[in-house]
Amino acid sequence: MKIFEYKNISKTLIFATIAIIVANSTLISMLYYTSQIKELESTIEQLRINKINEKKETIKKDIMFQIVMLRFKYEKDLPLYKKEIKNYFRQIPFDKEKSDYIFIYELLNKHGGDKFAKLVLNPNRKDLEGKLISSYYQDKNGFKFREKFLQGINNYGESFVTYTYSKTNNTIAQKISYFYYIKELNWVIAKGIYIDDIQKELNTKKRELKKQILNIVSENIFFFLLFTSFWIFIAYMMGKKVSNTLKEKDVKVNATTNELTKLNMELDERVKKEIIKNNEKEQLLMQKSKFIALGEMISLIAHQWRQPISEIGAIVMNIKMHKKMKKLDNEILNKKTKDIENLLEYMSQTIDDFRFFFKPNKKKQAFFIEESIARVLKIVHPMLSENKINIETNIDTTIKITNYQNELEQVLLNLISNAKDALVIDRIKKPLLIITLEQKDKIYLSVKDNANGVKQEIEDKIFDPYFTTKEEADGTGIGLYMSKTIIEKNLQGQLVLESSKEGTCFTIKL
Repeated sequence: MKIFEYKNISKTLIFATIAIIVANSTLISMLYYTSQIKELESTIEQLRINKINEKKETIKKDIMFQIVMLRFKYEKDLPLYKKEIKNYFRQIPFDKEKSDYIFIYELLNKHGGDKFAKLVLNPNRKDLEGKLISSYYQDKNGFKFREKFLQGINNYGESFVTYTYSKTNNTIAQKISYFYYIKELNWVIAKGIYIDDIQKELNTKKRELKKQILNIVSENIFFFLLFTSFWIFIAYMMGKKVSNTLKEKDVKVNATTNELTKLNMELDERVKKEIIKNNEKEQLLMQKSKFIALGEMISLIAHQWRQPISEIGAIVMNIKMHKKMKKLDNEILNKKTKDIENLLEYMSQTIDDFRFFFKPNKKKQAFFIEESIARVLKIVHPMLSENKINIETNIDTTIKITNYQNELEQVLLNLISNAKDALVIDRIKKPLLIITLEQKDKIYLSVKDNANGVKQEIEDKIFDPYFTTKEEADGTGIGLYMSKTIIEKNLQGQLVLESSKEGTCFTIKL
């Protein structure tokens, strides 16, 4: 009878250990999978919002950029202007399913009505071109979206509208359209996309991430089962040893039990450490994925293009003013055209710079920093002149380095643009910008303004991503963050801030 009890103790030890490990592995795997799925849903929803906003920004910039260029080239001849707009947008390629679209209305009544407009262009539905349309038309949900966009262009000259519509395959889908009013032609040009196409892309990404999570959970379960099998063997051997020992000496029962309990605790601790290690590894991978997503080139390019596009608009307005005043001669026109070409060249170069931003195969080159300063000042000169900002320079023209020239110029342009914004926002009576270049123990390149400075309570946040002191529509908070990243990661330098009531100074140390 005593031997039978010893055998029961051995079996109880084995099966209890198996049950504990299996239960722990199952529970932890379920909790991990559930938490990852919740985080995935939240991430996908944020990606959807970001993707829609990026698409809206891209649609708007596509329309605005082409209209500005065509207006500048053909506005003297309105019939030719109309023809070139139609020709250009008719030739734009669409995807195979025609899920993106573009169309042009000629407004007959800006306040709406049964025949408020005529369809001038619709590459997806050429059969509707020339037809009169009504503002009372409703989508599948009863929404009068044409009245909504009329309200927007009457108030602001542009409008974003979300509504439902039939795609070319007769499916009903929600779409976003950007409407822009070309006042001189009395035309409304619209471009947009169907939201379900974005959702399809996100669903594909979601399935891929779910599969990755499931693979990780499966791997964890596999290792737990492997661990369990190992422990079964260990427990069996130990149980057998315990049974034999108990048969011979009852006095050793307590000592053996304590040893097994201690070993069991150590094994549980090892299991917990492995679980924590796996969770940390997964979190690092997710963070890396999010960081890459935040580094999407489109948003960075859009941020860097905001200033050049504004300057192009200002140059165009300046040309118009000279024309109205009958002072537009070839010299002025050539100068303004050259300024626009320089800005467009910079915009094109920005795309190339960011395309290879994270690639390690970029080559350093030797260059004089004074040349980079001169190139940037040439680009921003119209912007500074327009705001009556004086420039003082104290530059050592002999300083030459071997580094990434384009990226240094990009950071310098961003610092000057931020300084300009601060001077304009603070309404400084005699705005001044001071650029200094000198070499001591290191190379110091400084951009200083005489605005009101950065508040002390936000100095620690000034380089944080998405932190901005500007209005939401005027800043994204990416510029200084990217500038610091470029200087420290790519140029192996430092970007520091010194601020007081007399102004703000950003210094690049190389």
